[in-house]
Amino acid sequence: MQERIDRFLHDPLVEIGLILLILLSVTLLVAEVRVDRTAEHYSAIHFAGNLINGLFILELAARYRIAQSKRRFFRQYWLDILSVIPALPGFRILRVLRMLRLLRAGVLINRRLASVSSLLSMGFGAQIGLFLLLGVVILAGALAIHLLEGGENAAFQRLPDAVWWSLFTVLAGEPVGGEAKSTAGRFVTLVVAAGGLTMFAVFTGVVSAIMVQRLKVGMDMKDLDLDELREHIIICGWNRSAHILLAELQSDASVKARGIVIVAEFEQTPEEDLKRVDRSRIYFYSGDYTNIEVLEEVGMRHASQAILLADKTLPRSDQDRDARTVLAALTIEKLNPRILTCAQLLDRKNNVQLQVAGVEDVVIADEVSGHLIATWSRHSALTRVFMELLSAETGNNLYKVILPRAWSGISFQEAARRSKEEHDALLVAVEREDKGGRETVVNPPASATLSEGDWLILIARDEPRAAG
Repeated sequence: MQERIDRFLHDPLVEIGLILLILLSVTLLVAEVRVDRTAEHYSAIHFAGNLINGLFILELAARYRIAQSKRRFFRQYWLDILSVIPALPGFRILRVLRMLRLLRAGVLINRRLASVSSLLSMGFGAQIGLFLLLGVVILAGALAIHLLEGGENAAFQRLPDAVWWSLFTVLAGEPVGGEAKSTAGRFVTLVVAAGGLTMFAVFTGVVSAIMVQRLKVGMDMKDLDLDELREHIIICGWNRSAHILLAELQSDASVKARGIVIVAEFEQTPEEDLKRVDRSRIYFYSGDYTNIEVLEEVGMRHASQAILLADKTLPRSDQDRDARTVLAALTIEKLNPRILTCAQLLDRKNNVQLQVAGVEDVVIADEVSGHLIATWSRHSALTRVFMELLSAETGNNLYKVILPRAWSGISFQEAARRSKEEHDALLVAVEREDKGGRETVVNPPASATLSEGDWLILIARDEPRAAG
């Protein structure tokens, strides 16, 4: 149930719906304050605003239920909680707090931009946040001064006049166009004026940051709320092959838009190794990945893939590195049984523990390089073939697609013919269930029958999506 709720709350359409509801809620609040309470349509506006506020309360309750850390939930959503506090009849001023939901809209808009293009997020995310924060200060100040002073102070009896007063006060840093008479009104004036000064400082900082950002060759690392990552890739450990791994992952269009979190005991970020990669969707977390709390922090429960590298961030023996890989694999599979895990080992003797843990694939780095060199000694041109197949950046690549239902029951030879004719792809292997596990058969007999649930291993220039 919790997993279904989590998927629903983080669905792109749901997040877009929340953005629209937030904007509608703010519009209704302004209309409710402006319309006379004796008007016929006032009750309808009031009811609609309360209904939307109730939906926000249900949303926060659902997020509270699925939160792994309740303390972190309150730290992250305290402004949203303030914004949904019901306004009692004697405390109409509390309705102004609903404006705080605009800040949440900024977070959701920025996330949607990041899913479309990291450049859009980097280019417009800060500006959107700044303008929404400015809107909160101006509108909240105008509504508050209108509710507090509008009854007796002629300068604030009309809401449009209060909005102009709030705007000029923000820009000037001092009250312009009217003066509050009550203590509460003076406090609102102080907050709006201070907000104006703060906005000027923030605006200057944002402009400076954008200019510096464009002058730099690489993009700065972004702060990330790891609780919001879903279906991301987590890389545990760092060594000399890690930057190649990152470049290869980002060469795959289906992976490029997903977040990649790298967990290791970093003393500093490996800047020199990141020149060939797009850092806008890569996040570093300094910590011990064998610690369950660290894995929880980076969202291991919601990750789709985990890659365990033979970590060389700290001086350790090869046996210790493999032991840490095995321990991390056991913890990861316990936290998220559905995750796909690939581990790099230095000694094949430690593979037994990884098989017990449920790790899907194990790579022995020295064995791979040894096999390539041995292949070169027999046939020098074959190494170039392997290098092309192993690299996703150029040429032909290896792909794994599910067997189409229409192909169930045909022979391997017939599937190879259809793959070439329909997708210009070479069928080289089949992966299927075998005694509770998975078995990959390379170049099976031509008469071998394919069954529903089999996976086809293909060589193609582009991923044969239609085959899947």
